[in-house]
Amino acid sequence: MNKIAALVLVGGEGKRLKGLTINKAKPYVSFFGKYRLIDFTLSSLSFSHINDVSLITQYQPHELIKYVGNGSAWDLNADSNGIAFLTPHSASDGSIVLQKGTANAILSELDYIKNLDVDYILILSGDQVYKEDFKAVLDSHIKNKASLTILSYDLEDKKELSRFGILEIAKNGRITGFEEKPLNPKSSHISMGIYLFNKDTLLKYITLADKLTDFGRDLVPYIISQNERVFAYKHNSIFFDLGTVDGLYNSNMYFLDNHDKIKNSHEKKIYSKPMNYPPHLIKSTAIVKNSIIADGALIKGSVTHSVISFDVYVGLNTKIKDSVILPGCKIEDNSTIINAIIDEDMLIPSGTSLVFSNPTLVDRFNFKDGLFNE
Repeated sequence: MNKIAALVLVGGEGKRLKGLTINKAKPYVSFFGKYRLIDFTLSSLSFSHINDVSLITQYQPHELIKYVGNGSAWDLNADSNGIAFLTPHSASDGSIVLQKGTANAILSELDYIKNLDVDYILILSGDQVYKEDFKAVLDSHIKNKASLTILSYDLEDKKELSRFGILEIAKNGRITGFEEKPLNPKSSHISMGIYLFNKDTLLKYITLADKLTDFGRDLVPYIISQNERVFAYKHNSIFFDLGTVDGLYNSNMYFLDNHDKIKNSHEKKIYSKPMNYPPHLIKSTAIVKNSIIADGALIKGSVTHSVISFDVYVGLNTKIKDSVILPGCKIEDNSTIINAIIDEDMLIPSGTSLVFSNPTLVDRFNFKDGLFNE
């Protein structure tokens, strides 16, 4: 059996998510009522039977480490001692080694990678929403005699193409060009930022990551230029890269309107860590339409086309529409919330009106003393 290990990058700040990531790593951001973003990556690894998993951390890792634990919630501790956390460490001169980019983050763990007893290294992000059978990716990689396989996705929204690395792919699936975030994309094939390397190929090139610090911008284009066998594997299911507040809002709304796309199949279940809240309670005064109501929620008001996360309180005569309420929020009586994301553990006082024409994040930094100041 071919041996494969996964290295999950979870150290980015996620600055474009604003207040949502001030005190937490981006993979720990709440999603669709009951999940954290990291759940999708770990679940895909689980149903792909990849149990050798390491998380490379840096920014605000504490809540994420506590949440993931040994990986038992995703059945990733079955054949090992559980998930390994690779945290920033000291250099020989005593300074802390900080990651300068995605490739440089892998370079910082070079000694650890050298000691992995595997043939293949899967490098992926912990903050994307998708389902993927990585065993099928490995089969394709071996069939193509590839040095590197990159997961690709055909993006329909042409306005979003410049946010991604763009792939040029020949008819046989070989990647002939890679351009990171171009202003004028040459194709609609985007890189998902998921890379399957032969271990020896990774070790050959990762030492360059002191200068070629980012996979998409630097190292992968260089590897392609060296005439290595680099192939694309086309991802045909859901994929969201949640880099912005708008992206987080729109993806929640998408799954609200297309619930079958996130519904668990027997083979591809999305797991999350049990929170052990009681079932939600919808009182006789409540009106709930086309909404997700997670465990522990208590609803007394009106909720329409919205996501109500676990342990949320919605007061009497309160109206919530087209919104995402993150865990632990208390929204008191006679309030109105439309087109908003309410950050975790927020208290929205009685009589508050948060009505927006475009999706807007409300957090502890822009909402104080009952007043919103963008």
